[in-house]
Amino acid sequence: MQKPPGSIRDVARETGLSIATISRVMNGASNVSPKTRQRVLEASERLNYLPNPAARALSTSRSKTVAAIVPTIAHSVFAKFIAGIEEALGRQGYSLVLAISDGDRGAELKSARKLLGMGAEAFILSGADHDPDLIDLFRGRGVPFALTSIWAPGGTVPTIGYDNAMLAERALNYLASMGHRRIAVLHGPRAESDRTMARRQGAERLQGRGIDLEFHETGLSVAGGRRAINQVLRGGSLPSAILCFSDVLALGAYFGLSRAGLSVPGDISVMGFDNLDWARDAHPPLTTIDLPARDMGLAVAARIMDHLETGNPISSLRLEARIISRGSVRDIG
Repeated sequence: MQKPPGSIRDVARETGLSIATISRVMNGASNVSPKTRQRVLEASERLNYLPNPAARALSTSRSKTVAAIVPTIAHSVFAKFIAGIEEALGRQGYSLVLAISDGDRGAELKSARKLLGMGAEAFILSGADHDPDLIDLFRGRGVPFALTSIWAPGGTVPTIGYDNAMLAERALNYLASMGHRRIAVLHGPRAESDRTMARRQGAERLQGRGIDLEFHETGLSVAGGRRAINQVLRGGSLPSAILCFSDVLALGAYFGLSRAGLSVPGDISVMGFDNLDWARDAHPPLTTIDLPARDMGLAVAARIMDHLETGNPISSLRLEARIISRGSVRDIG
């Protein structure tokens, strides 16, 4: 049978320490020696003691809870991001609550109100496109928040993420360096993602500068990538390379090209964006842009906790991404 839960007083008696010291350990305070912390944690495990979050919030006026609202957890890039947030929060005794918006601004606003009612002290959001009522809600209540997956210095809201326009340019320049001049670009709905919009704007900056681009907007799914390939193939002369603004679309491109009897990269090269877990195991392995999603989660959580503990402003941060060269892009130069 499971041992009945102990109390903070039981831990204090077991260790010979004060209740205040036990409380500091359980709240993740830094002014406790490692030896004392270990002693308290071991006693807490023996006694089956866990602090009551509601009681802690009442006594300290702090819930030590941070909320993240993300559009999806269907792709591993978001799973890595969330894992980074939770890892950083856990080190300091904070908790994460999560909501999925499916890219719906109304659903995001509804989730935010619910999470505020649960005691969330700060919020992590994806992208820049949000209901103005959501921003007003946070500012009216003095709730700190940060935007991720984008980098927009000079704004009124801290952003921790990538320069999406620059990364699209970098991807196209990489393809151009491999001799590709006629390139099809596959991307998801611009109306649903400011990150997609930024990537397209970055790509458009290179249009006509030695590179001939054709754009295909489709659903952000494997099926969407396959449908976009059908559009590419109906266009007459084939591009020598396809740049996908998501690895999910790249997988659909693989399937669409295979069905048409075309090989990658023999007949046409394919490049992705995200470096999802399966990208290196695809056939051929997918050349893609590796987005440091876990590092982004660690960074945003650290900055938010620092603000909550010290009052320091949440600073923006641009994270660097790198191109992973694999076997799906052929050098024709």
